[in-house]
Amino acid sequence: MENYYSESFAAFFDGNYTGWVNRFSPRLAEALGKSLDLPRTALDLCCGTGITTRYFLDEGWQVSGVDGSDAMLALNRARNADACDEGRLSLTTADAREFTLPEPVAAAFSLDGALNHLPALAELRRCFEQVHEALLPGGEFVFDLFEQSHFEHWNHVTVTDKPEVAVVKRGVWDVGARRGMLRVSGVFGGFENARRVEQTLSSWYYDADEVNGALREAGFEPRPHEFAGPDLKCDSGSCSLTPVPCRQVYRAVRPA
Repeated sequence: MENYYSESFAAFFDGNYTGWVNRFSPRLAEALGKSLDLPRTALDLCCGTGITTRYFLDEGWQVSGVDGSDAMLALNRARNADACDEGRLSLTTADAREFTLPEPVAAAFSLDGALNHLPALAELRRCFEQVHEALLPGGEFVFDLFEQSHFEHWNHVTVTDKPEVAVVKRGVWDVGARRGMLRVSGVFGGFENARRVEQTLSSWYYDADEVNGALREAGFEPRPHEFAGPDLKCDSGSCSLTPVPCRQVYRAVRPA
């Protein structure tokens, strides 16, 4: 994955782009806690700054977090220092397509379109194969991927202008190629603690048939779920101003 974030972007992201994850993660922890009859062990793939990790830890799960960004993991480690010290959380710098866990887990999840950064359907399938190997038989995998309607907003300028943040987002999205890039640029943190943020993101779109096919090829059985409505909408930016779902949530099971 090519979006290994800088320290300043990780801090900016954590403070400004995590509204949906904060809202959805408790729902996910509750759903997996009810549906699984396995030990509460989980993989947080592309775990970022540890918001979802924290919700699962608070529900009594043992969590392994994997992310390609040392900067993101540093914030995760700070947020969840108690769990790291107690051995309830292990954090590893690794690619979503090339990671291993010491022991298989009961659940895996990857949130906020992290897997949209994988640049080809074959790479998405490689990731699914790794997750399949990381799960116990009967284990569940839940993740979301952004829809094209979300990415098309990259063709507009979005400005965050607050006393502590002055940041502009502007990108390009090619509907036919189903890929694009987004530039995030500005300053955050207030006058005395001002920090510059400069980050370019690249993403790809995969439709439901492709994703479910890749899941099956990796050994998973796609399953229905009850996530809908607000669970599929962004909390900020121009995308949040339309009724169109921003993302698709997927649920799959490794057969017992």
